[in-house]
Amino acid sequence: MKLLKAKQLEVHPPLDLETYMFLAQVKAMEGRDTVELISFWSKWASCLKVYRLGDKKGYVLAYLEHEVSEEVDAIWDTSPARGFKLEALAQTMIVGVMRSLLPELSSTRCAPVPKPNKILKRSLGKIGLEFSPAGALNYKYSTITFYPYRGGCNLCYLKESCPNSTFNIACKKGQFEQVVVKPS
Repeated sequence: MKLLKAKQLEVHPPLDLETYMFLAQVKAMEGRDTVELISFWSKWASCLKVYRLGDKKGYVLAYLEHEVSEEVDAIWDTSPARGFKLEALAQTMIVGVMRSLLPELSSTRCAPVPKPNKILKRSLGKIGLEFSPAGALNYKYSTITFYPYRGGCNLCYLKESCPNSTFNIACKKGQFEQVVVKPS
């Protein structure tokens, strides 16, 4: 039975406020908000797990342990606005890892998800992860992509359900026309 060798990586991404603000849908932040973000970022750093699967070619994945999603969910129950912001922070951490390992993501902004094949699923199972037929890992804040980087919507297992991909595909097929709105 073939397995991909798993190697745990130490990655400590910097807090990218631009990415956070985009994901949190905020245009400005107060000092106390930034202090809270840094506090959670530091706390969650120990919950961040990053692996490379395969030697020369393979995959890279990152996830935050379940305690992070449980904490965010509990906060969400008491304060949806704060929960939304902390969810964006967790997502920012995963994006930061991917951008640290795959600089190409800074320009393409997409980490294509591979097809959940048997070898990949068995290899992930060896480190305690599950990869569903829908293309999701069993952690709320997680992602997996090709390593080294192989980009583009054409490689992504989720291309049929991705808003960016389906819009781009529809435009190429001529299903949408460019609409120009003129001021009155």
